[in-house]
Amino acid sequence: MEKAIIVSDQCPSCKVLLDSLRQKGLLQKYRVLDVNTPEGTDAARKLGLNAVPECIVIVKTQEGEMARRCSEEEIKSILKEARGE
Repeated sequence: MEKAIIVSDQCPSCKVLLDSLRQKGLLQKYRVLDVNTPEGTDAARKLGLNAVPECIVIVKTQEGEMARRCSEEEIKSILKEARGE
């Protein structure tokens, strides 16, 4: 299981989140998918995402990768970690 964060380089909130994770040495825990790339666009489209940043969980199966949105608790955990709490 892998967590990914879907972002846009034009999103101020995405920049703040990524900078915070980078400063805390936590960014390598996540796959960062830019919504402006084919992989990011595909993931966002498949999950019906309308806004960024968005956290998703990616699970590798025999059929390929399956993804779901992070739960509210998973998102809170990432944000707390980014704030150093």
